[in-house]
Amino acid sequence: MKKVALATIVASLVLAGCANDGRYYRSDTYAAGAVNQAQQVRTVEILSIGPAQVAVSNTENRGDAQTIGTIIGAIAGAALGSHNRHDTASRVIGGLAGGAVGNIAGGAVGGDRTSYVDGVQLTFRYNNKLYNSAQVGQVCEFKPGLAIMISTTPTETRIQPNNPNGCVQ
Repeated sequence: MKKVALATIVASLVLAGCANDGRYYRSDTYAAGAVNQAQQVRTVEILSIGPAQVAVSNTENRGDAQTIGTIIGAIAGAALGSHNRHDTASRVIGGLAGGAVGNIAGGAVGGDRTSYVDGVQLTFRYNNKLYNSAQVGQVCEFKPGLAIMISTTPTETRIQPNNPNGCVQ
């Protein structure tokens, strides 16, 4: 019984870390396929920096949490179902009930379908035109002035942080 409780507590702690933190969407994060690839670079002038919230999908992490919760719940339910009765039917019923409860609990600790992460709104000048771009990151990572913008598509604006020590306290 203590092992089941311990496994449930450990699983809850693991599942609690399932929210999408947005790192994948940062301008200085690259997918493996983009590494060692030439990308067009432009120089832009950052004129204004403001805070923003970026909504990122948490559906995949939520699904993973529900799957893990179902598995752990089924194991715990089967163990509890066979605690006083050692027949197969009790284990199956306990496993099914535990799996259902674990699925619900996994969805609850997996977070909402959308996570909100810190971002910035950058107003910048490029080719004598003004643009605005939202980026995942912190305001302290950017400063007014020159910055590098990497574009792999005509509408992509991956403005690289131009204040590398700005967030150091």
